[in-house]
Amino acid sequence: MADWTRDGLARTAPGDDAGRTAGAEELRLLVRALAVGWRAVLGGSAVSVILALAWLNLTVPQHTAAAVVGPTARTGIAAMGTRVPVSGIDAAGLAEPGSGDETLSDFARFLELLTAPAIAERLLADPEVARRLFPERWDVETGRWQAAVGVAPALKRALLALAGREDWVEPDPVVASRHLRRMVTADRVEGGPMRRIALRHRDRAFALTLLERLVGAADAHLRAEAARRATAQIAHLDQLIRTVSLLEHREALNALKADQQRVVLLIESGLPYAADTIAPASAARLPDWPDPPLVLAAALVAGAVLGAMLAAAWTALTRAGRQP
Repeated sequence: MADWTRDGLARTAPGDDAGRTAGAEELRLLVRALAVGWRAVLGGSAVSVILALAWLNLTVPQHTAAAVVGPTARTGIAAMGTRVPVSGIDAAGLAEPGSGDETLSDFARFLELLTAPAIAERLLADPEVARRLFPERWDVETGRWQAAVGVAPALKRALLALAGREDWVEPDPVVASRHLRRMVTADRVEGGPMRRIALRHRDRAFALTLLERLVGAADAHLRAEAARRATAQIAHLDQLIRTVSLLEHREALNALKADQQRVVLLIESGLPYAADTIAPASAARLPDWPDPPLVLAAALVAGAVLGAMLAAAWTALTRAGRQP
């Protein structure tokens, strides 16, 4: 009996030793992973925060100017009134067409025109606006436009030169339109028809002025197009009236002409044509972009996640290297 017990212990002892050795090895790897892991997480967070602080100090703070606009009202004291007069029919529903494949409201056109080349061309008509939009391209000493300075612009010019092209120097409406699209945002206000239009610039006064000019230029463009159409229709109706001899036909054409004349009168009233300014442009006195607490918090989280991923990868590689 004693011999059997000693033989059994002799047979099981090597296996128990191997199990204990493997368990101890796993425990050492776990302790080492935890030791390296918290260092990697802390180091990644510290590096990310340092980089974020460097970026915050190198970035020029900007002011956010914002205004709330909405479709022009058709009724009420401040309303412009119906812009599509139809004799004997309530044309309020015709002024702002509903949703459809080929219908588009004046307010939708207004939103699309905010950053369109046609509006950019109106803005560039003022040289001071062009210089403030592209300050890095304007040389104050020589009073001329110059190529962008820096490593990235130089590399871009070199690549364009290899393709037989060249970079722009003086901004045109298309270039200004692209720049405005990066600057301007139009967000829906609580799911309604109103929009919050915002843009950023280093100069608070210029940001407010530019936003007001954008809204005014887009509305003026639509107003001018509507006036052009109405004037063309009036001229066409005048020609038809001179060629018509029947009294009933002349009366019908004169009624159409009166409707178009009413459109012209409404357009010339000076009220907003496509978009009413619900809340005028405003901006905080201090720069609000970038937001240092938000940037630092995001950098801290990103650095911690990156450090944890590096620690996990190191642990996996260590285990793979220790396996026979």
